[in-house]
Amino acid sequence: MFRKKLWSLGLVLVFVFALSVLVTNGTELDLPRGLHLNWNSDEVSTTMVVTWKTTTLEAGNTVLYDTESKGGNPALYAYSAEGVAHTIEGLEGYIHDVKLNGLSPGTTYYFICGGETGGYSDECKFRTVPENPEHIRFVVGGDWRKGSIDFPWGRNEISKLMVTHDPYFVIHIGDFVEKAFSVSEWDDCCDHIQEAWIDTQGYTIPIIPIIGNHEVGTENEFEETKEDARFYYEYFNLPGIESWYSLSITPYLHLVALDSETYTSKNSEQYIWADIALEMAEDITWKMVGFHRPAYDPRGKGNSEYFLPLFDEYHVDIVVNGDVHLYERLQPMNPSVSKGRYFPFEEGTVHVVTGGWGAPLSTHYPLWWNACGPISTYNFTVFDVYPDVLYMKAIDVNGNVIDELAIRKELAVPETIINCTRETTYADDVTGPAPLIAFGEGEFLPIMSISKVGKGTVVAAGLAWSGVNGGWRPNEYEILFDKVFQEMVMDAEDVLWYEGYGVVYDTNECSELVSALGKLGYSVVGDNTEPITTTLLEPYDILVIPQLRLGSGYEGGDPTLLPWSDVEVIKSFVEEGGGGLLIMDAHDYGGNNFCRVQNKILEGLGAGMTLQSDAIYDWADNWQKGWYPLADVDPMTSIGNAYQNETGKTEIGLFEISTVVASPPIYLEKIAGGKRTIVDGRKIKTDTRVIIETKENGSGFVRILRAPSTPTEFVVVDVSTDIPSEFIEWPMTIEIYYTDDAFTDSGIKDEGLLQAYYWDHEQGMWCLCTECGVNVDRNCVSTKVYHLTKFALMSRP
Repeated sequence: MFRKKLWSLGLVLVFVFALSVLVTNGTELDLPRGLHLNWNSDEVSTTMVVTWKTTTLEAGNTVLYDTESKGGNPALYAYSAEGVAHTIEGLEGYIHDVKLNGLSPGTTYYFICGGETGGYSDECKFRTVPENPEHIRFVVGGDWRKGSIDFPWGRNEISKLMVTHDPYFVIHIGDFVEKAFSVSEWDDCCDHIQEAWIDTQGYTIPIIPIIGNHEVGTENEFEETKEDARFYYEYFNLPGIESWYSLSITPYLHLVALDSETYTSKNSEQYIWADIALEMAEDITWKMVGFHRPAYDPRGKGNSEYFLPLFDEYHVDIVVNGDVHLYERLQPMNPSVSKGRYFPFEEGTVHVVTGGWGAPLSTHYPLWWNACGPISTYNFTVFDVYPDVLYMKAIDVNGNVIDELAIRKELAVPETIINCTRETTYADDVTGPAPLIAFGEGEFLPIMSISKVGKGTVVAAGLAWSGVNGGWRPNEYEILFDKVFQEMVMDAEDVLWYEGYGVVYDTNECSELVSALGKLGYSVVGDNTEPITTTLLEPYDILVIPQLRLGSGYEGGDPTLLPWSDVEVIKSFVEEGGGGLLIMDAHDYGGNNFCRVQNKILEGLGAGMTLQSDAIYDWADNWQKGWYPLADVDPMTSIGNAYQNETGKTEIGLFEISTVVASPPIYLEKIAGGKRTIVDGRKIKTDTRVIIETKENGSGFVRILRAPSTPTEFVVVDVSTDIPSEFIEWPMTIEIYYTDDAFTDSGIKDEGLLQAYYWDHEQGMWCLCTECGVNVDRNCVSTKVYHLTKFALMSRP
């Protein structure tokens, strides 16, 4: 409301004007309202559609725009574009659409809209999408219709949080209104976008809308015509048929928007169209599909299962849905191969339900296919998509990150760089903890692997001993380090060779290697500062950890002596800062079994690799007898290829080496004291939720490891924590989930016979968990526990 005070004869007159109608010098203005931006074609880098509403037809269909701010003065803008106005019965006004063509990619534009008759809007600005951006950020969410007791609080709070992330656009997955033909709800919806969708830099955020069931005014759930969603089509100017369309957003990201309100068989118009659209996008790196009603619905049979064969055929990476007013993420699914299990990212489609933008919240229990949730909270998701990696964060109404996801097209799993393949080469466990994978003579022996973690890179290797003076062959080992450093961080120069926490292989012991790296242009600095801090790591591109020796090597080292705070600093250095970490362990001959300390760092970073407590031998063809190499660098990897190009060979002379293997799924979460926390290890496929309540000082980490199954135990998990027992409110609840296929393969005849067992270390046997139950609908066994150890699902006797 605007107020103008006019003083006359000592009386104060107050005039209140509506936002859309002003009176100036006796002329009534019909200002634009409900202004929003979107695209009606693939040209997202060079076009923009500006849409608004007025009460009269003559108000104006003009957008004036420029690459510089003109303060809203219509006479100063360099460019103008004309559009059209349209209306239908019951709209109570006119919708104006103006398409701006020929825009420059990655450019800021200032604009006003309206006309001389009705008046112009205040100046706004938008930005076009760059043609091939380094990465693109956008938001996905939906279901903000009326109906909740606190409406519109939830909708407004989520929008306030959303704009702080500065997305290029928002994909709204439906249910804008409660009643399809309520014009007041539509006006309120678009007014909200105009007022609230302004990012921290002042840009108006475009919308990519997807139709929901509340946009369709029909009693028939599978209405084949679209006219009953007429207000939706009036308020949004959409590509193609409008019910379904596709957008090529970047060269590496393609979106297909579908209509879950139109029944779709294989012979239907929509299915045939979607088949063609996905086939045309087959070579695009990231394929995302959005539609309102989920195919995997926690409430029962999904309304959109008919889409699933297309997603499997063309390997759609992400499907986003709403309709269920909560947050949940599924494990990658591929029902064309099996409906009873989940798959690796490269073989399945991840389905995300993010229907919590303010509509009445739903609740549901987790099911076996859930990777996270269902979580009953207002929420939205933020996507950061790069040419080779996709990140997603789910955020609740309090700004908490409730889920995270990373999918990579390269290094989806750790990649082996160096391995020993000679028939006479073998690995042996001398002392300490048994290796995760035991190798025999002539088997594949991996000794260096690489993995991506966030923005950075981690390399794990059993090569710490190889770096000592006289323990490496010139023009090989330093060349390997050079190629590793450059793969981790392009143009890396500054290297911290960490020497704290009992490191033996310091810069003095490895002075010849340090000198050789110096000649290659690296500044290698040794530092034994404890603890490891952000300030310590800040000047460096690469962090080298040449085996931390904490505790007794014979017993397997003591990872508790390395503070979790150090691990968190290293994780931030790699994941957020884009740094490189080379972490090494050593041959365990003589009891050098400190791998558990190095593995605490690898687990904390989620690197997916494990350094093993073993030793590699080759008495028949050892390098010490004439410098014969034990190992070859794999030329099919980028590091191996670069090494081969530099040295002209793949072999490399190494000394006293040990193995590194891909680790089983490990989930780690830091929890606060004095609260009840659900630690959902299913986020990274550990198939377990831990429900823990702690006392005021009971903060710390909970660790869940999905151990290898055996013929008798078809799901095995190892649960541990560094929180002292006296700060935990016992009992703790552990939920272990199993897939349909895993149960079938177990040979157990009756799901009702499933039982949780715990491993008794003193007796060396599995013992029955007495407070236990099975939910065959959820594929879940839940048990109360009074201490932590390994747990397994087996059949009752």
